[in-house]
Amino acid sequence: MPPPERRSTQVKDATSAIRARHRAQRRRRAIRVGIGVGVVAILGATVWAIWFSPWFVAREIEVSGLHQINEDEILAAAQIEFGTHLVSLDTDAIAQRVRALPIVADVAITRTWSGVVRIAVTERTAVYGIPWLGEYVLVDAQGIGFLTAPYTPEGLLIINLNADDSPTSTRLMADAATIAVALPDSVRSQLSWMTAQTPDTFTIGLLNGSQILWGSAEQSELKAQVIDGLLKISASYYDISSPSHPSTR
Repeated sequence: MPPPERRSTQVKDATSAIRARHRAQRRRRAIRVGIGVGVVAILGATVWAIWFSPWFVAREIEVSGLHQINEDEILAAAQIEFGTHLVSLDTDAIAQRVRALPIVADVAITRTWSGVVRIAVTERTAVYGIPWLGEYVLVDAQGIGFLTAPYTPEGLLIINLNADDSPTSTRLMADAATIAVALPDSVRSQLSWMTAQTPDTFTIGLLNGSQILWGSAEQSELKAQVIDGLLKISASYYDISSPSHPSTR
């Protein structure tokens, strides 16, 4: 009879469809499991390669930016052991150790997957020198004495300070740096000496015998502008300790 035959066909079609869906579901599950296993395997291999393999380790150290210090001192401070895995290198700690060297103003540590560790050093730059026991202490723009040398770079200002370990001495060194940086070329080219016993008594001697009472380091930029014009007046003494009321004699 026609109706029963149609129901049999419909049952067969439904059964085939259900089996096809089951097969598709099994394939999708198998694919997901396969992907999961693959991801885990890749992650495991990556972790092993980075942390345990001999590939990503420190093989070479490059140091740049050195002019006043030798590479051995930087390497000794950095304390980087060859063969150390790159990811386990504490670059902050390395930078802190290198930065502890008085001559180092700043440092940057970078790692490359080729095994090269780069140490880029920024050295302090002297703005003046202080005579000290037959040598010179070089001082940077922040007033930090960072190097003792038997001589000073050509053209570097020499300043005689009442320097010791006291807070006043620390201020004197910082104030002297402020003044040294502010000095105009008209003074720098004629400068013979500079001295100070207290933070308010900076005095400059010129090659022609004239003297400049600079006073304190306050308003040094303004004082530099004032003395630049005042030197056009012939005098043996220039007082710019109060730059709004300069005087000569």
